[in-house]
Amino acid sequence: MSTATNEIELELYIIRHGQTFGNLGKSQNGASFTDIHDPVLTPKGQNQAEKLGERFKNYPFDAVFASGLRRAMQTASEIVKRQPETGAKNIIVHPLLSEVGGVEDEYTGLSFSEAEEMFPLITLAEGFDKNGRIISYTKGWSDRQQLERAENVLKYIKSRYNKGSKVAVVAHAAFNTFIFHSALGLDPEKVIFDPHFLNTGVTKIVFFKEGTGRYNIDIQLVYQNDLSHLYSDYPEYSLEPCYF
Repeated sequence: MSTATNEIELELYIIRHGQTFGNLGKSQNGASFTDIHDPVLTPKGQNQAEKLGERFKNYPFDAVFASGLRRAMQTASEIVKRQPETGAKNIIVHPLLSEVGGVEDEYTGLSFSEAEEMFPLITLAEGFDKNGRIISYTKGWSDRQQLERAENVLKYIKSRYNKGSKVAVVAHAAFNTFIFHSALGLDPEKVIFDPHFLNTGVTKIVFFKEGTGRYNIDIQLVYQNDLSHLYSDYPEYSLEPCYF
């Protein structure tokens, strides 16, 4: 029997943004260049984000991160707006959280000031320049390069939040997969399953101080792709397979 004391260093919540028109395989009517390359949420996606925020309204996060793409910041806003008094007050935009190859080279992304005008709760991750780009360009990168990017994100978070902290990361389906692989020490070139991330699905991973985890295992996958906050409005999510 383990005598571990279960000393938690970090509770990590990996979350995908709400539904966008791009997820539906079509563009919003009258979509601009920005709308096509950096879509916002559909009305359904907005509702999903609001339900996500309600899920955590009594659960204070120490930090909420998001990519610099609009759908992620929009989703993260609904979490932060509903945080309790002791919870996160801002969204930390981290440029390395962009989707895998999901940004075309000709789209430079919003400037930080443009993003701040749309999402007043954002701040930029420490070490990045507000005059620089807030999204990453990774088109053509190998799985190994994407994994290294995810590892850098986790190192950044763990170096700042490691005293029992609760941190939410709102990003994108493909890149969340690499964060998942990195967090669990998996090699994406050898893994033969897809953890899959549905819109506003929540994955919780707990990191314990070395040697204190249950059964002497210091990383615990608590749940993956949980959508319980959507079941009242979208019961099909609990009954039918979804692969979008």
